[in-house]
Amino acid sequence: MSRGLTLLALVPTLALAQPEVQVRGDVRLVGGVDTGFEPRREDGLGEHVVDGWGRASIATDVKLSPSLRLVVEGRAFWRGGAEKGLEHARGTFEPYLGEAFLDLYTRWVDVRVGQQTLAFGANAVFAPTDLLNPRDFRQGLVLPEPEDVKLPVFAARGLANVGPLTVTGVWVPFFVADRYDVFGQDQALLQPSLGLAVPFPVDASVESGLQPHLLETERPGLPGDVGLRVTGNVGRVKLGGSWVWGHEKLPQVTLDPELDALLLARERGEPADAALLLSLQERLRAGESLYTGRYARQHVVALEANSLVGPAQLDVDVGFSPERTFYGDRLRPLREPALTWVVGVSQAEESKLVYSVTYTGLVVPRVGAQRLLLLLEPGTARGRERAAFFHLLVGDVRYSLLGDRLEVGLRGAFEVVQRSFLLSPRVGWRVSERLSVGLAAEVYAGPGFSPFGYFNRNDQVLASVRLLL
Repeated sequence: MSRGLTLLALVPTLALAQPEVQVRGDVRLVGGVDTGFEPRREDGLGEHVVDGWGRASIATDVKLSPSLRLVVEGRAFWRGGAEKGLEHARGTFEPYLGEAFLDLYTRWVDVRVGQQTLAFGANAVFAPTDLLNPRDFRQGLVLPEPEDVKLPVFAARGLANVGPLTVTGVWVPFFVADRYDVFGQDQALLQPSLGLAVPFPVDASVESGLQPHLLETERPGLPGDVGLRVTGNVGRVKLGGSWVWGHEKLPQVTLDPELDALLLARERGEPADAALLLSLQERLRAGESLYTGRYARQHVVALEANSLVGPAQLDVDVGFSPERTFYGDRLRPLREPALTWVVGVSQAEESKLVYSVTYTGLVVPRVGAQRLLLLLEPGTARGRERAAFFHLLVGDVRYSLLGDRLEVGLRGAFEVVQRSFLLSPRVGWRVSERLSVGLAAEVYAGPGFSPFGYFNRNDQVLASVRLLL
């Protein structure tokens, strides 16, 4: 009898020991058609007139015990497009590991090891020290969802409470670069207005494989990137500070002076200097590299604050880097100090109206007279020493109607100095709890070397489908 009672007493304990498993996922499909069809170009910078992309993810979240949690997520990204007349069609499919980490909760410190998305600063998108995760710029920075832009990276993170303070330490041992396109795509770095052509012919079938490594000649190794963040509450305000010492995720590309002179003459339609050609040929035969693409390190320190103000959350970040990479005309890298500040206001209560507005400001205090910060300054700024300012407003507003089945919204950005802007009106319909469809438009405007005027030819209308798994 005693033995039977003991077994019965163990049943609840065994039940509690069973892992708690949650599975989630979604699939999103988007197709777009440009509002104007430009003729096909022969310099590798042709415009897509039709585009399509999709994202899928499936994640398993397992709570193994009160002190142990495992998350494994798989992701896939695919896209395709074609130029006028459906020529030069191309497509890619990329399966990759999303968030995949192990959490260990102890009395003194919580530890997370594995693929993860890190949060530094008060603002979720534009905080100055939020630099440890690479970004995916292939669909732009403003219009995609934040979780699509910020990519997980392998890291070890420790979080501990020290008196009234919360301390977070992060080590990212392995370098991962940003994802971007150099040419041949609507959001590529090389646009026709820059005046730089692709220096060699590339077939569409191999273009996607070249893009990730075309501008780099080496990648950083250990010790990797490190970050430290300390936060605490003072009344209703959460204050904090952070420091990051890490590699920039875009390469600094420096061309050999002789190669730069040859490319410049070609763009101007001038005949190449015979002596210059001979020198370059000899150096190539000798195996000499004519350009370098390396990833520079930078220090960033920042202060942050956030608080609830009525129904809204207000967050503020201020950061300084003594040396940061900018780009001049012809994409020459420039290393300059920079001060950045970010102020954000967002809806903090459940409501049919959801909004967020973020203002980002930046100043580079000492820009030489013959330098120009590409996309940040107008061409008229050259010719005098100055402090270069940049101001950007980004907003998103959505309103739900008809029992939350219909949602209308507007997402946009306005860059103050050159008055360039991006607008994206949207409408969505929730067909069921798991299925939603939508329509949207993207409109770019501004001077050719402004942040959004640089992509002015890429206005389009889009349709989307999202399925929750």
